Amino acid sequence: MSYKGKVNENQSKTNISHKFSVSDNAKGLIVSFSYSPKDVEEKTALKLIEDGLKKYDEKCDNPSDFLPIRNLLTLSFDENGKYRGACHRHPNEQIIRISSENSTPGIINKEVESGEWNAVLNVHFAGCEIEYSIEIEEEKI
Repeated sequence: MSYKGKVNENQSKTNISHKFSVSDNAKGLIVSFSYSPKDVEEKTALKLIEDGLKKYDEKCDNPSDFLPIRNLLTLSFDENGKYRGACHRHPNEQIIRISSENSTPGIINKEVESGEWNAVLNVHFAGCEIEYSIEIEEEKI
């Protein structure tokens, strides 16, 4: 299964579901996840910083002290309607393993159930338009 998409600044603090099915003979899942850009372009980032400083009535002589501003997208997983785990990490390229043992930290180690799954894209912060890719492969028995 493969999902590609885009998110924008208006989607910060939202979650986007990507439903998929897992077959009876899957013993594990390997998820390749990436997004770009990681850093918000400097001109846009400085505007975001200045807007934030105004919002909280803060004074700052050098807003560039807060650079870089980074986008943050992460994944969490539901298995047949039950929470399986989350990988809330900062790298914008990740390989996530889901299995009965040696799952990526944050994912519960247990047998992979067949059925309806959900890869939830957690949009923590989008300071610009971001392209993302989620590719899910089954490891067969």
